[in-house]
Amino acid sequence: MAYLVCKKCAGYYELREGESPKDFDKCQCGGSLRYVETINVKKFGLSSKNMIRISGVLFGASIILIPYYLFSPIPSSASFVLNHIDSFILWSTGGFAAALIAGGKIINGASNGLYSAIISGLIVIIIFYLLLVNSFNNPSFTDNIAFFAALSVIYILIPAIFSIIGGLIGISIRKGLNKLI
Repeated sequence: MAYLVCKKCAGYYELREGESPKDFDKCQCGGSLRYVETINVKKFGLSSKNMIRISGVLFGASIILIPYYLFSPIPSSASFVLNHIDSFILWSTGGFAAALIAGGKIINGASNGLYSAIISGLIVIIIFYLLLVNSFNNPSFTDNIAFFAALSVIYILIPAIFSIIGGLIGISIRKGLNKLI
């Protein structure tokens, strides 16, 4: 087996049969590649590149959670989401931060923002649902699905739109900075 290892992000690519190291000029992060015959890869370990992406997404999710903490007077009040312009700014900032930290291609910027919004939204929905589940008298399966769908629009879909936009802006800025450096 032969591999190309990035000097910048430590990511690696296993060359397939018929591929040559000369077929690749640089890593998707912009780093230069070096050819190695063997590599010490843990079968179930995460590469440093994936760890950086996970860290970026979790950091973005924590930023997206800020408006829920700051502006929600009570857990059953979902109207706060649309009443504060700061919510929209922080959702965009969460996607921006996730993309800026994680890097990658343009599609990665959008997906990093989306993943941050999904993670933060699910956290809020789970906490929200657990707090409110006792106020319903034996909800049916259909009631639970309808409740989850309504909360998903407020806590996942709307923040995701702004977070994706922030992610696209963040990845564009990161690509511009990489070109300058």
